[in-house]
Amino acid sequence: MDKQALRQQYRVKRAAIVPDARRRQEEAICAHAQAWLRELSTNGFLGLYAAVHGEVDLAPLAEALLREGASVAFPRVEGPAQMEFCAVQSLADLHAGAYGIPAPGPRAPVVPPGEMAAVLVPGLAFAADGTRLGYGGGFYDRYFKRPEAASIRRIGVCFVEQLADALPRHPHDVRMHQLLTERGLAPCRW
Repeated sequence: MDKQALRQQYRVKRAAIVPDARRRQEEAICAHAQAWLRELSTNGFLGLYAAVHGEVDLAPLAEALLREGASVAFPRVEGPAQMEFCAVQSLADLHAGAYGIPAPGPRAPVVPPGEMAAVLVPGLAFAADGTRLGYGGGFYDRYFKRPEAASIRRIGVCFVEQLADALPRHPHDVRMHQLLTERGLAPCRW
């Protein structure tokens, strides 16, 4: 199926989740993420994202991590084809960035990919083999293709309604290592 048609299909599916169910699902996703992060022993940064257009809202997770003193970074578009993760001390450090997506301001320090332990990645749909259907900009794919980003744990975040049996994958598409939904964290089968 055409990626554009799939994008529209999964936008509709995500938008159809009723507010009470969405709230419960987001709470479960954040709880699963916190439990996993407690088990993860690393000094590296955790990459999160600011939810837009109905994505899973990770703000409660970000706030809890920042309160605990964790190293947290959010993506910032640096140009037409480049994204970097930048350290934040508070969600108040996020401002309207490229495409209207909240991002760290220009003074927020860039975190080198080698210092990133894991990145929670948004998307419109994910398949069990780790294939991600994004919005078509390729920012995450280009970021993860960098040699210095090879050791970053890639975790796709979505509601179960966004899980697909299969998705089209092109050579430039980077697959996820794990998928995080309200059911928990599951490894991808490559």
